[in-house]
Parts: sequence; structure tokens; C-alpha cells
Amino acid sequence: MYRSISSLNILLNTQLLFIMAIATSYNVTSTQGAREDLSNQLKRVAPEETPMYATLPQSPGPKALLNEWLVDDLPLPAYGSPRADGADLSFNSDFTNEIANRVRLGNRIQRFDRAAAVSPLSEMIDVAGPQTSLLAASKARTLITLKTDIEAAIGSTQVLDVGTSSVGDKLQGIMAWTDPTATTGAFDTSAKQGFRSIGGSNAQDGSAANSRFDFTSNTLTEAHFRNLLQTVYEGGGKSGSYKLFAGSSLVNQLTDFSRATNAVGSTGVKFDADVNGGTVRLSVVKLVTDFGEVDILPTLFLSRSSGSALGAAGRKAGVLIPNDDTVSLKIMEPTNLIDLPDVGNGGSRFVARTHLTLCVLNPRALGSIV
Repeated sequence: MYRSISSLNILLNTQLLFIMAIATSYNVTSTQGAREDLSNQLKRVAPEETPMYATLPQSPGPKALLNEWLVDDLPLPAYGSPRADGADLSFNSDFTNEIANRVRLGNRIQRFDRAAAVSPLSEMIDVAGPQTSLLAASKARTLITLKTDIEAAIGSTQVLDVGTSSVGDKLQGIMAWTDPTATTGAFDTSAKQGFRSIGGSNAQDGSAANSRFDFTSNTLTEAHFRNLLQTVYEGGGKSGSYKLFAGSSLVNQLTDFSRATNAVGSTGVKFDADVNGGTVRLSVVKLVTDFGEVDILPTLFLSRSSGSALGAAGRKAGVLIPNDDTVSLKIMEPTNLIDLPDVGNGGSRFVARTHLTLCVLNPRALGSIV
């Protein structure tokens, strides 16, 4: 049976009207009264763990913008020409100035701050999230952000610098303190350079011992890591326990040291893995070495430039620090939340602020991986 085109159009329009008469999830929008379902949950998707800031010890707070300390060395042992019995001391040549080699090292106090504001009306509206107050939420977020600013500065390659009218003083980061070839910042004189981390020419015995390994251009092996530990032991003069703050790629590389394919040669002892409990451990959190125990602490804030995301340099970076007072934080002003006047009726304003520096008493006792 044939229908005309006009009768087909009437039939289609009738079917279309019938379909459009059904309320569906696609045509009932907020205009028609559909509600939103927004839970009171908020998850930050950026790293906020700061292991160096959290675990480094604190030493007495500084009283000036430049915080300094004295370093000294010892002469090489000498016993091959003992003084003859009864010989008199020469008034000049047989006496020494025991404080002649003392040098001042230091670091600048850096200011860290984050400021935010919330308008009056935004404080009155109902918002989703664990904190209904946008002002309280802003303060909490600012404190976390400030903490990561400090962590990144501590672990940076930044060298100390005196402030000007446009930018404040800068502290020297740990990756600059551990540079065996540094000639600027804290090591801007030849006398200070004698106290740098050990690397080649400034090793006491003139050897190629090096407390810094270039992981960016080379593969880090167990032999390389042992050499780094040995150099740090020789520079610091004592074995002990250490913290190794390590980037993610470095952590993976250190874990590979424990794998049977790396730890056992063709004639070595074979290991049997006991997996009866259903668990296979693929992580190394502590290394027991000839020169002490090394706790491995992953971090994402080493060797990161200001305002930059995590990159290859940060993933491969690491710094080895003794568990004593060799490296400490000196805090001039603890972190404060300061509420500011509502000038101009624009809303609530505040600033989170702290002043601190990094104290490195003995750079020769440190190791680093870049």
C-alpha cells in the first residue's frame, strides 16, 4: 500500500511528538528542576609530602639575615721525624697558629609567604567540600602550599644571594651545598672551597674519590653507590646512620640492587623466594652498608626550579645526610597566619609567612646524586 509524501510527514511528526512527550534523563535539566549531586569530598591531586622539612633537625634560630658558623680542618698526620731528646724548640718555626685555617660559612635567611583573600559574599554562600568556610579552606591550602615552597627551596640548586629592593634574600639549597665544584654562593672564595663536598681534586689524598654521582648521564650501579658512601665516610671521618632523600627514579634504581639478577653472578649463591604467604617484597627502605645504615626517603622536591613541575632532574636526584646536626633548619620566625585588615571592604585577607635558612656545618660529610 502506497502513501503520499504528505501522509508520511504527518505520520513522522506524530511519532516525534509522541517521543518528545517522554521525560528522560536527557531532557530533564536543571531548568526543569533536576538536582545536582555534589558530595562534600575534596581530594588534592598534587604531592604535598615534605620529608626534608619534616625530618631535618632544628638548631637555634638566627638573629641576623646572614647566619654564619665556623669550620676548621686538621693537618695530615705526621710522625716520621720525631724531635730528638733534649732538642730545644725554635721560637718561630716550631710553633703554629692553630686557628689559621678557620673559615666562616653561612647562609641567608629567606622569607616564604603566601597571601590570599576571600570576598564577603563568598563567605556567606553554601559551598561543597569538607570545609564550608572558604576562608578556612583557603588558609589550610595556603599552609600546605607554603610547606612545599620551603621543601623545594631546601632541596634546590639555588645559591645564596643578598636581597635588593625588588627581591628578598635567598638561601642556598642542599643540592648547591653538595656541589664539589661550586665557586659561587657559600663557596665564593678559595678558602671556603677547601670545605666543599669531596670531588676529585679536592679529595684529601688527591684521588678521584667523588661524593657526587651523575645519574643523568650514567647508569648508577652498586659499585658507584658504594664509592659514594666510601667518599662520604672519608670526608666526614665517621660511619653512622644516614637519610637518603631520593627522587622516584633513584628509588627504583636502588631497589634494583636487591634483585637476584643484579645481586647474584653466574657462580654466585642462588636464592629461593618464599611466597607461601602470597607476598613478594619489591621495595628497599633501608640499606645496611659498610659505613652505616641508610634510610631511603622518597621525595618529589629535589632539584626543582622555582615554578617548575617535576622533571628528569628531580626524579634522579638524591642527597645523603647524616643523622646528626650536620644539616639543620634554622627558623627565625615560625610559620604564622596573619589576618590583615579589610581595607576597602573587599573581604578577608591574610598571609602565611615564615623566615628560615639551611645550616650545613660540614659539607664534606654529604653525598649527592644528580
